[in-house]
Amino acid sequence: MTGTPMATRDFAASVERGLHIAIGVVILAKTTVFASALTARTSYDARDVLLSLAVVACVGTAGVRCVLGRPGRVDVVLCTLAMVAGALLHQGTVPLAGAADSPIIHLVEPMLLVVAARLPAATILTVAGLYVLLRWETGRTAVSLYYGVQEAAFITGTVLAVFVLVGLMRRTSARAEEALRAEGARQAAEDDRAGVEATAFVHDDLVPALLSVASLPRAEPTLAAAADALDGLSTRTPTWSRAQLAEQVRAAADSSGLDVLLVVRGRRTAVPEDVRDALVGAVREALRNVARHSGGHRATITLTQRPGRVRLTVEDAGVGFVVTPGVGLRVAVTGRVEAAGGTALVTSTPGAGTIVTLDWHAHRVARLLGLSADTDTFARAAVGQPGQAALRMCGVLMAGYAVSGLLLAFDGVRQPATWAGAAVVAVLAAGLARRIDRGPVSAATLVVGGLVPAAVLTLVLPTVPAGGLGGLESWIVEFTALPAMVLAWTASLRVVALLLVPNGIAITVVALQAGVAAPDLPHLLFVQPLNTFFVAVIIGVCRRAGLVLAGISTSPVRDRGDAARSLLGPLLPEVERTLARPTCTETAAGAAVLAHSVRDCLYLPGPTHLALREELHQLRRTGTHVVVTLHQDLATSATLASAVAVLRALAPGRVTLSGTALQTSLVVVPAVPVAAADALTAALPRTWVATLDPDATLLTGPPGELEVEALSLDPPGGGTAGVTPVA
Repeated sequence: MTGTPMATRDFAASVERGLHIAIGVVILAKTTVFASALTARTSYDARDVLLSLAVVACVGTAGVRCVLGRPGRVDVVLCTLAMVAGALLHQGTVPLAGAADSPIIHLVEPMLLVVAARLPAATILTVAGLYVLLRWETGRTAVSLYYGVQEAAFITGTVLAVFVLVGLMRRTSARAEEALRAEGARQAAEDDRAGVEATAFVHDDLVPALLSVASLPRAEPTLAAAADALDGLSTRTPTWSRAQLAEQVRAAADSSGLDVLLVVRGRRTAVPEDVRDALVGAVREALRNVARHSGGHRATITLTQRPGRVRLTVEDAGVGFVVTPGVGLRVAVTGRVEAAGGTALVTSTPGAGTIVTLDWHAHRVARLLGLSADTDTFARAAVGQPGQAALRMCGVLMAGYAVSGLLLAFDGVRQPATWAGAAVVAVLAAGLARRIDRGPVSAATLVVGGLVPAAVLTLVLPTVPAGGLGGLESWIVEFTALPAMVLAWTASLRVVALLLVPNGIAITVVALQAGVAAPDLPHLLFVQPLNTFFVAVIIGVCRRAGLVLAGISTSPVRDRGDAARSLLGPLLPEVERTLARPTCTETAAGAAVLAHSVRDCLYLPGPTHLALREELHQLRRTGTHVVVTLHQDLATSATLASAVAVLRALAPGRVTLSGTALQTSLVVVPAVPVAAADALTAALPRTWVATLDPDATLLTGPPGELEVEALSLDPPGGGTAGVTPVA
């Protein structure tokens, strides 16, 4: 995790973009339902057609702009105009409150745009007041005014709940942004401190220890210096349990001291935390066995990820074995993985290496539902107690539904069964909220959250008159979505969708038995999943901020060992082998060359100069004494690396590298034989010049590719390598 300002801005923008897409999709979906209802009408007049086109054009434009991430006040105005046009469509009639042909379908659109455009909550109340006036103006009766109040109360409560939820999302996002900013500053400070300490360690301890191994491999001070240097290269075990499995496996490979090739296949899959820890621990132990017993220093790790499945193989080409695996493999590998619900298989052939295969499969039900402990973890990191956040949101929703129900009761629609069912659902939602505050929910809890609301609908909806189905009299339909909204805090979107299936079946059966017309059935079925999914998407954005917060809170602090290992790069395995076996004749012989190559890492650090460091290292291995005396830090060195590579075949006695960021030189002593001069100049980069002297050969040119591009503007022939003989 970088935590840079750019990453912070990207995160904030992606949070708002996710909200805009969700709101835009809801608006466009409602417009589609409105347009489909128009096609079912038996007759049209020019006025209605024009008004309908105005509605579709205004709302469609606002919805598309919202999806594209550019909502603003103009879109609120467009949706408000669409609401006015929708109300005027029914001149002389008073549609039932909340019915499919009521302008209520256009009331939610400007309100949601208010949320997207970050306008004050008072704007929502203003739109609601305008809607009530429109209902009264178009009907000119007390009934129309009363219907307007009922509908405005119903929708305003819903949108205010969204307003509260989005406010929570934005506050969580702001916390994540601040955490990213603070983490960036912390990481930068830690990197600087660790880098300085690593540079001092390499210069003061590591290089002298390697030189001591080369000169006095069996002396007691040498053994102590080698042990101290090896200990200084050690790094702490990663503790970032929220990181991706691939990142943790890579960290284990980097800390092993081996030359490890990591191959990752497939997309990331959800893995429980205890399984992740077991797999990574088993990989770490398998790599230790490679280092101790295989006789080699190379290993290959293959991580294959599939939905609900992970396979890890650790393979080496060492000596293998025929006996039963030791206690390390039996306990720290096989036993550890099996305790987490996975399987481990160790196969080995003498002389052909060892393969450790680790497998984990999610339980079928958990895989089907997409259950993961991460969902609960990230929700908890985002809001602390997700159950309390769910109760606040549901409380606002319940207030809106209750006001609508009370207004119906004041109008003579008592609905005792509906109120009893709402009480059951409210108790269930409160119980679920308390349950998710205690930790991840079980499958049984999810079943209860899905079946109880469906049972309530099955019992209550038949008591609603057929004419009231689809209107505000069937407000129990929206009310029974509350348990799914509560569980959306710690359940995936797939689970939320499955929770709504029993509700949809109950609504369809009751509606068909009551004789609801086919055009009105989509309106009845559409509202519950649309509202629930919209809320679930916003909650998902909150969890994404929680992922950032959880990752930061457990991210590792870079220490001197990390920085030193990173500084050494590909030389690390050879350095560790030399320090681990200082008395070995083979390692001691190459320790002096290795010490000088390690010193190159101080003056040519980072991956930019990796090719040059490798060429200098290989040149030293031919027996050449290489001296590096650069006066400036090089920005790039690719061309210089090519020039050094040319000298390797000549195996000169001494090569001195010096120069600046614009021009570098290689002095070769003794001079290159005349017979090899033509071959040398032909092999040099085009921008380099060879100057031949009886005692030495001077090769000069730019160190990097940027200078090559600049010099390529010279006339043809001006940039080619040439030979300048000196008498």
